[in-house]
Amino acid sequence: MTDRVSWLRFEARLFRDDALEWLLLTGDRRLVSALQLGVLVTTVTAVVNSSLVPLRSDTPVLFLLFALIAGNFTLIAIVTSLSQFVLGRRLESPGEIRAEIDETVAYRRDVGETSGQHLMPVKPDAFLLQLYRNAREDLDSLSDVTDETRTKRTREELEDLVEGLAAHIDYVVALLRQPSSGLKHALFVTLTTDYENYVHRTWYLQTEYDDEYTDAVSEPLTRLTETLEHMVVATRLFKTTFIESEVAELSRYLLYVGLPAQIAAVLVTLFYTTPGTPPSVSHGTLEVLVPAVLTAGFAPFLVLSSYVVRLSVVARRTAESFPFSSQLDSALTSRGEFGDDA
Repeated sequence: MTDRVSWLRFEARLFRDDALEWLLLTGDRRLVSALQLGVLVTTVTAVVNSSLVPLRSDTPVLFLLFALIAGNFTLIAIVTSLSQFVLGRRLESPGEIRAEIDETVAYRRDVGETSGQHLMPVKPDAFLLQLYRNAREDLDSLSDVTDETRTKRTREELEDLVEGLAAHIDYVVALLRQPSSGLKHALFVTLTTDYENYVHRTWYLQTEYDDEYTDAVSEPLTRLTETLEHMVVATRLFKTTFIESEVAELSRYLLYVGLPAQIAAVLVTLFYTTPGTPPSVSHGTLEVLVPAVLTAGFAPFLVLSSYVVRLSVVARRTAESFPFSSQLDSALTSRGEFGDDA
């Protein structure tokens, strides 16, 4: 019970932070589907109460039931095939598995060398949390030595980078320390920020103003650049794991929701297909039964839409290949921000 309350509070916090982002990406898909189902139930109830639905007429009700039955069978078959395709990609040869493990271990070793830690966490969310903490330490080091820059211009640009990135990292660290956070939330927070932007800014400061920074500034700035690059790699790495688990979860919930909905739709269809007679139940029962079955018939589509929207957002936000980014238009490529005025 305590875990459920903690989970609901965590979801409520995400919703308060950004309701649209919660609906599209960060919200638990079960809650998003339940919200959509609530809207559908309200709509169907309003239509039924308006007496616009001929519940005792065979043709319109049977038409809807047949459409839902056929649509759900097709939907379940497609998603099951997609799940098999995704899971089939995990069937690798021993050589491929070994090469993948070696690359992952080498990446963890590089992260440890950058941060000065020989042992990094194995849990993905804890690993990302450690990366953010390392970046925060580098930002603190830079904040302490901003006065050691040789010109006012370089000091202001460094302070702007530190202040903007520190505020974001503080929010992410606080979010990932919540008991109900996990891999998907660790991934989501990386998707909402253009780290290519920050990497490009650190590159720019290092290449354009290298002779204007002392070693006390250059060293933590270099570490920060490497840590941000590690964050980008981690995002791509965990995105694959997330998509595979998301598709598997979608297939499971579609079967849980779709099978009872199909059975209910078939049973109600039998009520309307008795030769030469109207439905064998009372009108009051039909006013409850038919809307409930129709709503249940749409439930698999609502579940599918909630997952597909999130997967689409994840794919869109990770479509570009680092170090290239279309988000660098106004922030970095113009000379307005990095002009020649001191």
